[in-house]
Amino acid sequence: MSSSPYSWFAAYRSAALETNFSRLYGRIDRALRAIEQRLDGPTKLDDAEFAEIQAALRALQLLSTDEQSGHG
Repeated sequence: MSSSPYSWFAAYRSAALETNFSRLYGRIDRALRAIEQRLDGPTKLDDAEFAEIQAALRALQLLSTDEQSGHG
């Protein structure tokens, strides 16, 4: 993954790259909170950031499902 100008991206990247399953849930939670803060923020999203957020939410959902099922 490349770097990103988006405030929520670092938290998302930490979750996406986490290999320690005991830490994964916490990283997913932090990423979701960072995305939520961005969505609730005063600055309007442009189309590119909105698309990246949608992709990140799908990936986090998959990570969460894998983490819950223990399949990682």
